[in-house]
Amino acid sequence: MTMGGGFVLESEWYWRIFEGDARFDDAPGQSAAHDFLWPLAGAAKGQFVLDAIAVDPDGDGVRFRIADRPVAIRCRGLRIDRFVASINDALAAAELDLRFAIVESRRYELRGVLVHKAEAARYRSARGTPPPERIIPDDPLGRSRDR
Repeated sequence: MTMGGGFVLESEWYWRIFEGDARFDDAPGQSAAHDFLWPLAGAAKGQFVLDAIAVDPDGDGVRFRIADRPVAIRCRGLRIDRFVASINDALAAAELDLRFAIVESRRYELRGVLVHKAEAARYRSARGTPPPERIIPDDPLGRSRDR
């Protein structure tokens, strides 16, 4: 189940993701903070704290904290699927049972949402972004690989 309604991504990201060109290019740190981290911090309220969001001095990356754990991501040229995976790695490292996903909410609209780790496989992620959890291939129990 999604936690709240999440946040709507700017339409530019929709087209970039579906055209397979979803990378941070111009002002990558500012784009990551403005388009993803600040809205995600709002979506996370009441569940965990995402704060201290700052763009690196060179503008190529971001720094922030998830549940008091420092996170740094270099964004210049980074594909959005790797950015989402990095956020999920940070959520897992903080031992949170939530994962971040970019999902299609309706035609021509993408949302950034938080989903419970156990239910993450049910959600259809936008093409070009990783699902919030990956199933271990050939695992007879269907267990998820923890990020």
